[in-house]
Amino acid sequence: MFGKSRKTNLYIHIEQNFSLHNHRDKSMINNIIFNFDSTLIKTEGVELILQRALQRLDPKERSGRLEELGKISCLADIGETSVAEALHQCFGLTGVNRGDVEAVAAGIMEEVNPRVIESIQALQEAGKRIFILSTGFDELVRPVTRALHVDDDHVFTNQLIYDFRGEVVGFNERNPLFLSAGKGFLVEQLKNDGRLPGGTTVVGRSASDLAIRKNNVAQLFVYYLNTRIHEEIRRQADFVIERFDQLLPLFFSEEEFSNERMQVYYQQNGAVEEEVKPNVLLLENIHDAAVQQMKRAGLEPRLLKSALSIDELCSDAADVHVLGIRSQTRVTARAIACMENLMVIGAFCIGTNQVDLEAAAAAGIPVFNAPYSNTRSVAELVVGEIIMLMRRIPEKSQAAHASQWLKSAAGCTEIRGKTVGIIGYGHIGSQVSVLLESLGMTVCFHDIVDKLPLGNAQRAASLEELLGRSDVVTLHVPDTPITRNLIGAAQIAHMKQGAFLINLSRGRVVELAALRAALDAGALGGAAVDVFPEEPNHSQEPFLSPLQGARNTILTPHIGGSTQEAQIDIAAYVGEKMLRFIHTGATTGAVNFPEVELARVPNTHRILHVHHNVPGVLAKINNLFARRSINIAGQLLQTRERIGYLIIDVDQQVSTQVLDLMGHIAETIRVRKIA
Repeated sequence: MFGKSRKTNLYIHIEQNFSLHNHRDKSMINNIIFNFDSTLIKTEGVELILQRALQRLDPKERSGRLEELGKISCLADIGETSVAEALHQCFGLTGVNRGDVEAVAAGIMEEVNPRVIESIQALQEAGKRIFILSTGFDELVRPVTRALHVDDDHVFTNQLIYDFRGEVVGFNERNPLFLSAGKGFLVEQLKNDGRLPGGTTVVGRSASDLAIRKNNVAQLFVYYLNTRIHEEIRRQADFVIERFDQLLPLFFSEEEFSNERMQVYYQQNGAVEEEVKPNVLLLENIHDAAVQQMKRAGLEPRLLKSALSIDELCSDAADVHVLGIRSQTRVTARAIACMENLMVIGAFCIGTNQVDLEAAAAAGIPVFNAPYSNTRSVAELVVGEIIMLMRRIPEKSQAAHASQWLKSAAGCTEIRGKTVGIIGYGHIGSQVSVLLESLGMTVCFHDIVDKLPLGNAQRAASLEELLGRSDVVTLHVPDTPITRNLIGAAQIAHMKQGAFLINLSRGRVVELAALRAALDAGALGGAAVDVFPEEPNHSQEPFLSPLQGARNTILTPHIGGSTQEAQIDIAAYVGEKMLRFIHTGATTGAVNFPEVELARVPNTHRILHVHHNVPGVLAKINNLFARRSINIAGQLLQTRERIGYLIIDVDQQVSTQVLDLMGHIAETIRVRKIA
């Protein structure tokens, strides 16, 4: 099953067959305490009153005071300003009267958040005790709570004091809610009076709501995701919701939730859809081997020969679950945000510079590539180009095409006995080393990592030494801040007169203007370049480079790994990694993600959970399962930087209720169930 949203669990199949038990789960929540302001209603009730009063001011003065009021309200939310101080400051900036309060109260039902009435009714019918607390005032709160059929003695508010003219002159400062710790005090009193038997949850979004949970008066704090988000408070919540119907699985046991009426309600109001096969899009003419591989796995990939722009990804690929690309498609943070269904990216090439790996990881999307599949193809092209350059074949071929017969040995040499300098002694560089040594060349190499030389290859003491010793310099490094413009005018000046430079690595490694100047001046004998800082997105787009027309220079259109053998290997490797992730959740080989692979326990159901890497997430999930008597047959968690990835095998089918609970854990990025 595939998470359609990164905040909530969509594409989840409702389980129809719940087992009924004769006992109630003693740990289930019986009491739910709602913060009224910005939770049951869309904003702060006090702010509505103040805004009404400010209508009597001229627009310029009103704007300034509104801004000041917003700052005070925000500080009160996060506990930086006391409730009493905030109320005095806010009412001191306005001239509130009874008419303002009554006018707001008359329209307060229009401010109630969607699905509040239906959700609270469902909770009440299931026997949950509802309590409502507000640092706002009776006149605004009671019309809503009475419409919700909440008992008056379960509602606690502040009270305004009016003078004989109906002007607000103060507050009932003996009311506990007038104090910053007032909510916690009231809830503790309710508990001591025996009015909160069983488990208790507080639903809200302010520091005072969180404090009730932190003081262990309530067992859970549910953060309601409003337009004004306090990230530090949200991060400390047990669960996060953005719609009221999402409360239902939080508060019902499995046997309660199996009630037929609740199932109907949840299917009508919850964000659920039938399970669907993943939507697969493969771009840039990815080899048919990957296409057939996915078809054999039961998928129907959509194929495009060209790359897509960022705008096209946002418009044409918004519903894609599985995306396959090569080097031309740029998958930026904006594209990832647009593709809300996206669950995995396959880069059918060596590099992954075209993907914002950090943004993908933050969205719970692993990225796979094929780091070794085209090694041989690139290495063979390097060997061929060295021979071609040393024999000055580009010049002779061009002349022959122009009806000239340049039959001359001038400047032409064998490669045997010459020295090649390899910058970057990784998989490709070391393969080049073996091939060229077998053809009689002396090999020296330079790498920032200590590498074991193959054959008779020798490590150069420095980059400058390598440049000065080599008849041919070939680059095989990644694109990093260290390697960008690694070879410029200063480095070319260290090279032998008439030496050759080959770049089949990354386009920004060589300063092309400096290379062109060296070729024109005869300082270098020739060059072969396969990669460029700016490359066309498709064959119809013109290609421009300062190296065009340079003597004895081979320019190729990024084809170092473009052989049938390499493309088949890449297609098979990346396709297999993507399918393993889809079907088992395995992320071994992902370049941006914790690498997790758990052997499947027979007769179990698998759940995948991606979350922010903070302490306590595993404990929350295990506690959730324990409360519902769900046995964990296998479990593996790995973290990488800011991301945690957990694979769980359980020995029973897991309901939508449990998946929703996991999805609303505050640290959750996404949840997926594999049948």
